Amino acid sequence: MRTKQELERRRKTIATIILAICGVAVIYPVISMACSSLSSKTVIKTQPASLVPIEGKQVTIDGYGVKGKKYFLYNVEIDGEVKQLAYVDKEDKLWKYVNPDNPSEEYLAAPATPDDRVRTIRFNWANYPEALKKADFLKYIKNTLFILVISTFGAVLSSTLVAYGFARFPFKGRNTLFIILLATMMLPEQVSLIPSFLIYKWLGWYNTYLPLTVASFFASSAWNVFLIRQFMMGLPVELDEAAKMDGCGPFRNLFYVIIPQSSAVLITITLNTAIYWWNEYFYSLVYIQDRELYTVSLGLQSFDALYFNNSGIKGAATMMMLVPPVILFFFFQRYFIQGTVVSGVKG
Repeated sequence: MRTKQELERRRKTIATIILAICGVAVIYPVISMACSSLSSKTVIKTQPASLVPIEGKQVTIDGYGVKGKKYFLYNVEIDGEVKQLAYVDKEDKLWKYVNPDNPSEEYLAAPATPDDRVRTIRFNWANYPEALKKADFLKYIKNTLFILVISTFGAVLSSTLVAYGFARFPFKGRNTLFIILLATMMLPEQVSLIPSFLIYKWLGWYNTYLPLTVASFFASSAWNVFLIRQFMMGLPVELDEAAKMDGCGPFRNLFYVIIPQSSAVLITITLNTAIYWWNEYFYSLVYIQDRELYTVSLGLQSFDALYFNNSGIKGAATMMMLVPPVILFFFFQRYFIQGTVVSGVKG
């Protein structure tokens, strides 16, 4: 009969294997995109797909043809022997091949197929600076950060004030209002899109950042309010009573007592909101028309439409725009865990 230690060890092993498989499933698309960002138009697509960019090998032939011109190498069978020769020209229905090590060695043979190309692994790092040259991503980043900072500040401030009222002030109909607030989470975004668009258009806010920022100051995210409210309800009421005895009013109590105790959940809300606005696409597409006002997501979409046949440049642009939220998550990941655990202070 197995001991408890053996069963526990087996459970941990199974859990580790499952987590490893899930981790690979999550990170594989990112690795694939990173490798794709280093490919070029001449990349060879293989089955199954290769993570590393495989291209046809090219060489220059000293003393032959145009100086510096590159020729593709093919595996060509000559007199029963397979040689790596450079394809340089056509003559009638045949191809002319040259030995790159000995330019005077020329051959005429049947045309080679794409499968006959000599393959090599080539990382095209030039995709990154080229992507920055082909689109004004610095302006898109600046526009996105402007919206992100204002909207994140408004969302955290308004959600904290609303959650504070629901958590610490008993009033008639409080639970009913809170249920109505939570019920708004079940409404699809498209339901309020047309009324909101007509209102913003009537106000003259179309093609400005106002529709993307103003609503954040009115606690538009019920989830943020719910998370902060639940966290605040876990804090001892004695904290409020002690603050009141020291002469603190409701707002001083909030900013000097409650908020410092709720730092974990507030940081989580801040990070989640910032990442949301960094990736936000739908509302930016609806309300922004001028290319000068484009955000990162709109810039990437237009870039993708222009260079749809160049996966290397598209991948490079996407990877560069992916770096900021990844860095943000890397440094603040512990708050994502702490902030979602509803708990209070002990003692």
